[in-house]
Amino acid sequence: MASQKLTKLFANSFKLATSDLANQYALPVKSMTGMIVSKYGASKSRRLNEKVVEKMDIGKDDFLFEIGFGRGDAMKMCFDRVKDGRGMVFGVERSGYMNERAIKRFVLEIAETDKIRIDSAVDLRNLPYPTDLFNHVFHVDLFYFLQQNALVNINRELLRVLKPGGTLICGMQFDRLKKLTENRILEENQWDPMRYLWALETAEFSDVKINYHKDPQIGEYQIISATKSTDPLAGQDPEELMKKLAMDMKKERLAEAMMNDKKNFEDL
Repeated sequence: MASQKLTKLFANSFKLATSDLANQYALPVKSMTGMIVSKYGASKSRRLNEKVVEKMDIGKDDFLFEIGFGRGDAMKMCFDRVKDGRGMVFGVERSGYMNERAIKRFVLEIAETDKIRIDSAVDLRNLPYPTDLFNHVFHVDLFYFLQQNALVNINRELLRVLKPGGTLICGMQFDRLKKLTENRILEENQWDPMRYLWALETAEFSDVKINYHKDPQIGEYQIISATKSTDPLAGQDPEELMKKLAMDMKKERLAEAMMNDKKNFEDL
């Protein structure tokens, strides 16, 4: 009996510890566990961040936007590419702890160059940026923690802030994600790339694809990419466009009729 109680206590303790690790991996908070988990994640994803930044082929005048920047390694890589031009690096992060760490890390760059901007974004479906602003939007180890029913609207918002012809890049590494699944930090369906490809296509991104690459340091890794079409009508259903046009015309005629009625009343 005592042995069974001890086994149950150990199992419950392990479950709680695993749950805490999973929560800290998704949204680090200011604590010893948060510091360790965020450092571990940054060390494991650093090379993948390098490959994602290389993939974007950044110009010195480009405007870049990272979602979920963590400890800011990729933001630093991007800053080094735009610091001598007119470009800027933007980033949003749900974790207040990571946000605080990044602001401290880039305090000089923010004060002296104004080329790094760090924002909080509780809801990625409502970003504080104008339409057609960024040349590139990117993220690493992010979409796994986003709710399925929010993915499409989040990607529609990312599409909005991208310039026509701009690119979205997502970096991931199946082997590392499988290990996290084995350790009960992630569920396999969370990082299934097909759910993200589907969300990008549904949000009306163009040229959505996943490519497999190999690197001598980290082995195989995957890059999901998509673009914002330069044709504002590309990918849209013709019947839906006609319905929208008809509705807009009705609204215009109604507004015109109301204005005429007002003018006729004033002439009486």
